[in-house]
Amino acid sequence: MPENFEQTSPSDRRQFPRVDVSTNVKFIMLLPTIEEGITKDISQGGMCLMTKKRMEVGSLMQLKFDLPGDNPEHIEVVGRAVWVKEKGDGFFLIGVKFLS
Repeated sequence: MPENFEQTSPSDRRQFPRVDVSTNVKFIMLLPTIEEGITKDISQGGMCLMTKKRMEVGSLMQLKFDLPGDNPEHIEVVGRAVWVKEKGDGFFLIGVKFLS
């Protein structure tokens, strides 16, 4: 246990005692909601996604889709929104860069 460890209260019944620490933290909110959209175009590096859901640049998402054709290929990839444009009819165009 660290030397400066001090339980905040003798009556604290937590499984793991708390330590008073102040430090900067960066975090990403991961919301388990499933949204849908339609591809406008696609390449090996990313896609243009049309959706009713506005996203912030930098948003991370897991994408699942099937490439059409004689032998459809199921794709699952992680992507990041690199640009966002309001289309004007209630839809947004999202530039997605594939990360995996």
